[in-house]
Amino acid sequence: MTYTERYVHTSRVALNVAEWGAPSPDSPTMVLLHGYGSNWHTWGRVVDKLSSEFHLYALDLRGMGRSGNFGAGSTRQTWADDVAAAIPKLSSRPVYLVGHSLGGWVAAAVAAQKPELVTKAVLVEPYSGANSEVRKQARRRLPEERGLRAQQIRAAATPEDLIPAVSQQYEGASDDSIRRIASMWFQMDPVLEEGPISRSEDSETFDDIFMAIKCPTLVIIGATDNGGILSDEEAERVVGLIPDSRLLKWPKVGHSPHIARNHDFIRATKRFWAE
Repeated sequence: MTYTERYVHTSRVALNVAEWGAPSPDSPTMVLLHGYGSNWHTWGRVVDKLSSEFHLYALDLRGMGRSGNFGAGSTRQTWADDVAAAIPKLSSRPVYLVGHSLGGWVAAAVAAQKPELVTKAVLVEPYSGANSEVRKQARRRLPEERGLRAQQIRAAATPEDLIPAVSQQYEGASDDSIRRIASMWFQMDPVLEEGPISRSEDSETFDDIFMAIKCPTLVIIGATDNGGILSDEEAERVVGLIPDSRLLKWPKVGHSPHIARNHDFIRATKRFWAE
């Protein structure tokens, strides 16, 4: 199905929003939130089928895609505040909120802090803080590596200029995937790669956020052996904190189950909504 793109202004930032028209007047609204360093196009393999059942929106988070810059002084909470401000401009009813990775954390925060906006949530490989594999990897990064991607983005005149760096980081990826990632990097606000690391990063587990989610929630994870960011133990911990939740594990995929098993992902989200 065709889509349109427009900007929604939250009074603090302009967010780029893709929209697929409602299949019927009473179609439920679904909002998709991408992960760090990405944009709404990461949902490209699922939007056609999802838009046949839902009034579908996909947002570019601040500092990524075509949305406004992240800006000095912004924090992780800023993303949640942006989405909470945008949802009422998209729908007069609570929405079905789906987030991947960082977007999974954002979806969790919005569901916890603004429960009137979210009727159900799906957290796909959500960032869970200190116990996540991505945080463990960040601890191992050398100080001189931090900010390197920001330098590469600033030096790039076109997305193609970033292909060598992307190829080095994602060795073995297809040419098409490398081009897509290079384009996403090119659209990133380099400030995202330069912000100071908070001392809380190595201790924060967001228990208060997960425990405050009252809506039915589905958590979907891959396997850490294939690049997933939640171990089975961490996923069970997160699901144990969310009062009305369930866990779906796909051990043969990594950090992007919505891409690797797109048809299963579509079925799972539709089935969860219908329950």
